Amino acid sequence: MKRGTGRMGAGMGKWLALVMTLFIAAIIGFGAQRTPLPKPATAPAMDFAAGRAMADVRIIAKAPHPTGSAANIEVRTYLTGRLQALGFMVRQSRVTLPEKARMRMASRGAPAEYAINIIALRPGRDPAAPAVAVMAHYDSVPGSPGAADDAAGVAAALEIARAIPRQAQARDLVLLFTDAEEAGLNGARDFFGEIAKDAPQGTPPLRGDPLAGRLGAVINLEARGGGGRAMMFETGPGNGAMVALFRQVVSDPAANSLAVKIYELLPNNTDFTPAKQRGLSGVNFAFVGDAWQYHSPLATPDALDQGALQHIGGQALAITRALLTVAELPAAAPDAVFSDVLGVFIIAYPPAFGWVVVAAIALALLFVARRRAPQWRGYQVAGGAGDGLGAALAAAVLLYAGNLLSGADGPTNYYDRLAALPRLELIALLLVPAGMALMLGVAAGRRNVWGGWLGLALLNLAGVVAVQVMLPAAAPILAWPLLVATLALLPAAAGGRLAGTGLLLPAAAAAFGLAMIGGVAHFALLGVGITMPGAIAIFVPLLLLLLWPLLPVMSRRAALLAALALIVAAAALALWVRLDPLAASVPPYAEAAGSPKNPRPAK
Repeated sequence: MKRGTGRMGAGMGKWLALVMTLFIAAIIGFGAQRTPLPKPATAPAMDFAAGRAMADVRIIAKAPHPTGSAANIEVRTYLTGRLQALGFMVRQSRVTLPEKARMRMASRGAPAEYAINIIALRPGRDPAAPAVAVMAHYDSVPGSPGAADDAAGVAAALEIARAIPRQAQARDLVLLFTDAEEAGLNGARDFFGEIAKDAPQGTPPLRGDPLAGRLGAVINLEARGGGGRAMMFETGPGNGAMVALFRQVVSDPAANSLAVKIYELLPNNTDFTPAKQRGLSGVNFAFVGDAWQYHSPLATPDALDQGALQHIGGQALAITRALLTVAELPAAAPDAVFSDVLGVFIIAYPPAFGWVVVAAIALALLFVARRRAPQWRGYQVAGGAGDGLGAALAAAVLLYAGNLLSGADGPTNYYDRLAALPRLELIALLLVPAGMALMLGVAAGRRNVWGGWLGLALLNLAGVVAVQVMLPAAAPILAWPLLVATLALLPAAAGGRLAGTGLLLPAAAAAFGLAMIGGVAHFALLGVGITMPGAIAIFVPLLLLLLWPLLPVMSRRAALLAALALIVAAAALALWVRLDPLAASVPPYAEAAGSPKNPRPAK
């Protein structure tokens, strides 16, 4: 009787530890993804204040203002006056649009023959020093006020210039407001000069503005949505010194080297692309939350998340101020491996240091394996590794099937899918644990705490090694939670118990790891969730490892029923996405794209 009661108490203790860990991880994770409170117009003059920047947003984004439109001319006139009031010398540069851009604009009901860049210069104390440019595009797509894309970037640039007094500039400050970004980066390509894709490395630009040759660094401000934290997702070539400066001066950062490398592999471009092709150093910011606002007729100033504006502006102000005041701009240096830790600070190091992290994990695993040798067998370790692979495969299959059920099995409207992203993300949040529960159900009756944990840890270590070899920039996302989880188990391995207070360290490690991985998965789903939600299945073995010491013993029936309940809930959400009408946020020009969810005639 006493033995049964003890087992029941231990089981209840693990359930309590598991629930509390998940709750704390959710609090930490959601807190890390929250945007800062927008500062009011009465904030100190040296601060970035979204309350001040919103005054410009409301004027710029009062109506759609695509290239060549009367509204675009009004915005250009307004911006010229604002820049002159801030002490800038302003000129305009006419850009003849290529045939492809003219056809694109005409197909969207906004024909245009040329674009006009706004180029503003405010001299610093040393006009011979390389200048720093803050860049955003002031055109919107036809039919959208473009409060986020990119009135927010333009307004943030103006507020940054206001917050930095001219006398504080050691070097020249350039504000570059490009036109026709939405038609194909035409304003930026004209300013920085184009380089043929097949040209040898080091080939000079075919053309470009004379001021482009004086620039030493560029900060670009973009958006693909209307809210959320602003990620520093792209750098110039040889980013080691720039990242070191960014790490030193930016508080509340959102940045990691994985985003930088993944973006390099994608076919996407921003105005920062021509600057990067020219070899310029710099950073590129964007917020991607509230994705339904992307190019939407509903992307009004009132819809813009002012916390997102505060976050992008605060980070950009910090790095701009630093670049304008340092004696020497960051020189090209080997790329760094870096990531913010829950938005609090950034850890950065050379890629080779990743092998030190790998070695630390391996030594910790060896210690656990030797101290707990009587409690595990080789087949149990192999079973744990198999459980991790099986859970990842099950999650990937479920995520793929859920995406198909939500409507991805046929033609889709890109913007309608963006509007569905919150539900698609919730579907993924249900299906990942469903895949894990399925695997636990299959493995019920043969689960061994130490052997299974070692197998999962070795599987994850193999993954870290593979990533360290092939894509070192991605290694921190997997390596840091694995290191923390391994170190947290050392006291129990040394002679403690995985029960009661012995669960405190593993629970703390799990809460940290879940929050960190959750943040990365959130950004991944915002980026690729409408097409490849299964990509986040790569995190499943690590999630299972983090939770493994806390998992209560479950019968096969209970685990499979839990998986079934999660799958049914996800399927209901997927059907909701599939059957609901075309979102009101879809741009008018995209309604004619043709899809099963396109009942309205083209405009």
